[in-house]
Amino acid sequence: MTRGDSDMTHENPYMNGQIWPELNILEILRQRNPLVICITNDVVRTFTANGLLAIGASPVMSECSEDLKDLIVHASALLINIGTLTPDKVSYYKDAIALAKKHEVPIVLDPVGCHAGAYRLSVVLDLIKTGEISLVRGNQSEIKAIYDALSPNNQADTSTTGKGVDGGQIEDSAVIAYRLARLINCPVVATGEEDYVSDGTRVFAVPHGHPIMTAVTGTGCLLGAVLAAFFSAYYPCKNRLSIGEFLAYALAYYGLAGESAVQVSGVQPGSFSVAFMDSLYTLDDAVLISENRIRPVVVPDQLQVYFISGTQDVELNENRLLSIVEDACRGGVTCFQFREKGVGTLIGQQKLELAQQLQQICAKYNVLYIINDDVDLAMAVNADGIHVGQEDMRLEEVRNLVGHKVVGISIHSVEELHKTDVIYADCVGVGPMYATSSKPDAQAPCGPNRITELQAEGLTLPCVGIGGITLDNAKLVLQAGAYGVAVISAIAHADNPYEAVQQFKHLVDSTK
Repeated sequence: MTRGDSDMTHENPYMNGQIWPELNILEILRQRNPLVICITNDVVRTFTANGLLAIGASPVMSECSEDLKDLIVHASALLINIGTLTPDKVSYYKDAIALAKKHEVPIVLDPVGCHAGAYRLSVVLDLIKTGEISLVRGNQSEIKAIYDALSPNNQADTSTTGKGVDGGQIEDSAVIAYRLARLINCPVVATGEEDYVSDGTRVFAVPHGHPIMTAVTGTGCLLGAVLAAFFSAYYPCKNRLSIGEFLAYALAYYGLAGESAVQVSGVQPGSFSVAFMDSLYTLDDAVLISENRIRPVVVPDQLQVYFISGTQDVELNENRLLSIVEDACRGGVTCFQFREKGVGTLIGQQKLELAQQLQQICAKYNVLYIINDDVDLAMAVNADGIHVGQEDMRLEEVRNLVGHKVVGISIHSVEELHKTDVIYADCVGVGPMYATSSKPDAQAPCGPNRITELQAEGLTLPCVGIGGITLDNAKLVLQAGAYGVAVISAIAHADNPYEAVQQFKHLVDSTK
């Protein structure tokens, strides 16, 4: 049973007896038989067409605007792969983007070799700047080149790590994918020894595949077309899966097909190509959900300014909470945790409805949305994650219930670190840093040095300091090793929450 499937038998009080249906992504795709228009390079047309047929899609190759005008009205997605680049093709790419926009067809851009030359990179940047790209899929060198070129504090390393279109494993590729997705406002897939996908809110790692895939021309290019086809199956899954997690499943399917093919063909490129097509054709949804196929990742950026609040922090005023959270999201909080605890706070349907409204605000601003303690609520509103304390549900049980959501855990001491199964967690809250009035049952302050102690004792997960943090004392928490600061009163009680968040962001940025 895959993580998260146990919630099908777990009675969730917020869902009135309803349960999430089993994931059937591949079944939906094959039933829909999506038409994928491929503007792709000369080298891989046959391989791409055969691969799309194998997964249950319908490929069509197009090479001119007049032809595309007739085809686009029937299309489920458009792939633009710049592998064999000419000035005439650049004009066609732009015409194709305009036609796809007119007919609301999603566009996947494969920036082949953009890390290897200035002209290729300039073409990719021009296409991205149209604002119409739905997904960028490249190897990690290509994705880094795009990020370096677009990064607002551009200190790009102009060296390349691969020859031609080959891409090496780039350090911090998960961070780069997350940052680029936020910069260009669309999901990013960065492939390598381990693949990463980010939608600008979440990040996922996909460890599947086999090195032989890099020795067969077309496997990378075909992946772009496969991801394009998967867009047709997202809508029925959107209430359960973020687009990032959905694309991670598509990556897992592709990688698992590669692994399965090697078992049949051995490590032989010619035989692998045939076996790979067979695997794409035969794998089904049972393979995707049979065990853990993807891994949630928390990058430091997501924890920099971590706002925690509930109605107990705003005089039990729901509308005021919604207003403050929206102001905070506009101001740039990177994570919001809904913590609804205390006398007079909401329960049941009222709590559910408020949580749903908060989820919508966070989604609007690409802010990571975490629920405090209430696993059932996190599942019911499809939050991005859950944070639990030492006295709450066991971490392994939490992980089994929430699947690929972010799991955070509170750790107050070295003793707690050693008794906590941190293998099931993605991030840690350490505190209280200072005396706090926001949490009546808070332990005695441990100070910023506790973060340094925990890291010295083996804590490697991203962590935030929490408890009594203000603009005046936050810098010490960051200097002690925290990736960010978790704040309640300093934002919830601020005269201007937007400005308060901006000040915290500036502090974090200047302390890096």
